[in-house]
Amino acid sequence: MMQHLNTLSQIVNAASTVAEFARSAQTYTYTVGSSATCYLHLKGGEVRINRSPQSLVEITSQLQAPFGWRISTEQDDAGVYFVALRRPVVGAMSSAVFSVTVPQDAYLVLKLDQTRLSLDNVTGVVELPPEFTMLRIGAPADVPKRAPIRQITGVSGRRE
Repeated sequence: MMQHLNTLSQIVNAASTVAEFARSAQTYTYTVGSSATCYLHLKGGEVRINRSPQSLVEITSQLQAPFGWRISTEQDDAGVYFVALRRPVVGAMSSAVFSVTVPQDAYLVLKLDQTRLSLDNVTGVVELPPEFTMLRIGAPADVPKRAPIRQITGVSGRRE
């Protein structure tokens, strides 16, 4: 009987280790100035956007099968850039939820491909054109003009 309990305990521990390997959570936190830009490029998964009075951009990624994702982040004087792309083939087994909190005055640019989008604490008019190539919140005159977004290549950012 005792040997069966030991075997059962080993199986439970092994299953727990496999489950931990299959899941990953990272938090990226950036201090930003007023009217900063937060650029998110996501292919797949779900993104939840929330506004906050703090001068922080915080992105928490919860990955199922993290080996199926490529994530890159960067910050410069203009703002924060975050890219999360599913890898070909192995990415089909992966899922992810990205919780993003940005300051109230942050300019948010979302480039999404097959991604579920949730907006919390939104004030304004949300326009969803029939072909849905662009989502605009507020009047067109309220949307500031920004410099083009540049390609990012490295992974950086403070992880917690």
